[in-house]
Amino acid sequence: MQKLSLQERKELIEAAMGKRPFDLVITNVQLVNVFTGEIYPAAIGVYNGYIAHVEADPDAAEARIDTSTWEAKEVIDGQGHYLIPGLIDAHVHIESSMLTPANFAELVIPHGTTTVITDPHEIGNVLGKEGVRYMIEASEGLPMNQYILVPSSVPAVPGFEEAGAEFLAEDVAEMLEWERTIGLAEVMDFPGVIHSSDRMSTILEETLRRNLYIQGHAPTLTGRELSAYLCAGPTSDHEVNLGAEAREKLRMGMHVDARESSITRNLAAIIPAVKDFAFPPNLDFCTDDREADDLLHIGHMNDVVRRAIEEGLPPVYAIRCATYNTAQSIGLRRMGAVAPGYVADLVLVPELEKMEPSQVFVAGRLVAKDREMVVEIPRRQFAIESRNTVEVDELSSEDLKISAPIESGQISTRVITYRTEETLFSDFAIEEVPVVDGQLDISSLPDINYVAVFNRHGAGNRSLGLIQNFGLKSGAIASTVSHDSHNLTVVASNPEDGALAANTLRECGGGIVCVQDGKVKALLPLPVAGLMSTLSGRELSEQVRALKVALKEMGLPGENPVLRIASLTLPVIPKAKITDLGLFSVIDQRFVDLFVE
Repeated sequence: MQKLSLQERKELIEAAMGKRPFDLVITNVQLVNVFTGEIYPAAIGVYNGYIAHVEADPDAAEARIDTSTWEAKEVIDGQGHYLIPGLIDAHVHIESSMLTPANFAELVIPHGTTTVITDPHEIGNVLGKEGVRYMIEASEGLPMNQYILVPSSVPAVPGFEEAGAEFLAEDVAEMLEWERTIGLAEVMDFPGVIHSSDRMSTILEETLRRNLYIQGHAPTLTGRELSAYLCAGPTSDHEVNLGAEAREKLRMGMHVDARESSITRNLAAIIPAVKDFAFPPNLDFCTDDREADDLLHIGHMNDVVRRAIEEGLPPVYAIRCATYNTAQSIGLRRMGAVAPGYVADLVLVPELEKMEPSQVFVAGRLVAKDREMVVEIPRRQFAIESRNTVEVDELSSEDLKISAPIESGQISTRVITYRTEETLFSDFAIEEVPVVDGQLDISSLPDINYVAVFNRHGAGNRSLGLIQNFGLKSGAIASTVSHDSHNLTVVASNPEDGALAANTLRECGGGIVCVQDGKVKALLPLPVAGLMSTLSGRELSEQVRALKVALKEMGLPGENPVLRIASLTLPVIPKAKITDLGLFSVIDQRFVDLFVE
């Protein structure tokens, strides 16, 4: 929403004074006041996308407010429903939905989401500034607000992986001047922050001197390290997994963006730990990574609010966490509330606990009703959407075989192992692995798979390893959705299927594929940077569901097996990862050898 000009503000004042007709009046509602925590009968007048006037009677029993003397171009009867601010997602990667910005908007708006704060570092890691520019241009003119944060950590941890680009301070400075960029995205290189690396210090300084928002990413940081991180400039964290961690960070003045993604659900730990606080203004909500299938069938921010209420948070405060708190955290001063002078992003809901919107308004315009869009989503085509970004030579089974320093016998091998079926967290374990003809042979180890990462940005790097408890029983899985550098990652029970999986994605321009017994079992093409589809949300949801069925048939555990391979290479999530440069210890911030003496 653009700022008002002097003339527009004068007209808004005139509308508030009754000297100019409202564009829209909504009557017969129960207003949810995120400032006071009250709910009471009200009517509102909207002019030029802003709320001009709120008429309320907190002591009335009925929702009717007399608006007979109000002049308006349109009047809507709210039918006694609750009127809440439009919901705001504090932190989301649209690319993780595998949808383009327009198709993402079509799914989330009917759920009451009117604003998202998006970090395009996924596509930034593949296509650099061109990718960030695409996300801005592809979201122009949509009936929702998609504000862009400039990626701070491309690649996530420099020197330990190679992405398709590297953002230095001068790149960040350039992008901070672009339209609809409103701050710096999650600062994942927390070691670089607290030890004042030149790269992170200069990137932070470019943002601080513009007085813009800096989004944090500080898993497990506590005590002096947390203090140092906050002193450096970041003000929020969505990586909070434990109640005690949430309490400490809230007490330190940090905004905790409680997360409910498709695989990481933190509200159950956070809400019980903080609900006895006096409604802290620095508790916000976000989704981070949600798939199209979940967005379509479960919801978006309305689902997060619903879950918070289920965990014991009072409904009004749960709504505040998804609206006003987030807006204030980020610096959107006139968003997130139903009050004069605020942007008229509004949602009507029949029941607060169920959070199923009946009507959604963006800048005073009705955009969705009864979970369906009532306005057209503008769609444009971009050349970037059909460019093949998988720059990998054709592979053979030999490329996935692992040579050992001995000809035969057994060798102590460092293996990535998952702690539980659901978690993204992993450790290193030492296993005795058979060696046959100078190569590792895992045929007698059913819980161990080959894992390989091939740089797909033209660098030619590759690394090989073993992974335990991943869940794959037979065949192979390959993906170009591989956080955060999005290199080509393969997990295989045998090298032959692994090579076929990799070559399939090389040919189609990226995506996720399942191969079994020398045949492609399921393929999800993602032609936009190897990350996103141009299909609608409903069409993509069907493909994702088919892929999940195939993954589960091949043994992968959990509700969301797609994100399991996508997180395998992320060198900022503890403890054991693999990148295109080798096996990586996140805690020690160093590469480790595959073989152990």
